[in-house]
Amino acid sequence: MDYTWILVADRARARIVAKPNAVPSNGRDWEELEPLVYPEARIPERALSTDKPGRTFDRKGSGRHAMATEMSAKEEAASRFAKTLARVLDKGRTNHLYESLILVAEPGFLGTLQANLSAQTAKKVIDKIPKDLTTRPHKELTQDLRALLRPRG
Repeated sequence: MDYTWILVADRARARIVAKPNAVPSNGRDWEELEPLVYPEARIPERALSTDKPGRTFDRKGSGRHAMATEMSAKEEAASRFAKTLARVLDKGRTNHLYESLILVAEPGFLGTLQANLSAQTAKKVIDKIPKDLTTRPHKELTQDLRALLRPRG
């Protein structure tokens, strides 16, 4: 039987729901796989990054300024988690555990997640929904997903 995997994620946790693409004969419906948690994303920013930006002279101006880092420690933690999730999705794809993929993630994390998918896994994505449902209980989550995934006209 082929499945659609639905990844429900935010910057600190993710859940994968396997939805059968046909009505299963055994009566099993949407099945939630083991949740993934990334505790580092919940650590306050100040604890992740204790170094202050370096000082430099402004060549065109007169004075010093702090060089801002390109990515905050929280963004780096989110990027690492997105890479971990991308590896999980790649493994599921290579093991033929799903036929298609739907991404449901908090809006600020959805782009980070997409940027980390391999080209082959990205081809499996059939829908992207910018919504955070990670804390919903399973029954409510599946109800929300059913409503979100109804054909949109």
